[in-house]
Amino acid sequence: MSDPTELIRKLSDVQDRILALPDDALEQRWELRKEQDELRRQAQEFAYAMDDDKFDDELLSELRALRDQMKAIERQRIDLVGQAGGGSLSGEIGNLGGVKINRGIDDAMGLPAIKERIGVIKGVLVNRGVKIPPAD
Repeated sequence: MSDPTELIRKLSDVQDRILALPDDALEQRWELRKEQDELRRQAQEFAYAMDDDKFDDELLSELRALRDQMKAIERQRIDLVGQAGGGSLSGEIGNLGGVKINRGIDDAMGLPAIKERIGVIKGVLVNRGVKIPPAD
């Protein structure tokens, strides 16, 4: 297992390479996604090890805070339905741009990492037999 700082650097590098690929680079994207999945698995092992030392209340508090962050980020997204304007072809094409913009917003604000961390916390709590409160 690598050093956590090195894992973060590698994950960031892989993400940058994925984003730099042209849309038709499917094979390269697939290979990078596999590498990304392996790095994420290693990072998850670190997270589980660190979380073993935390109390349930600490993890539940972090879970609530992360869910709040996730909601705040999601409120920044473009409303694709409202922007479509009646389903015309130009609206459909505009939606494609909106999806990319929303993905960019999510990535820039760290939503994928937040969702991953939420998953880790939930996994630790479930393994401990702690009931996870529903999201608001």
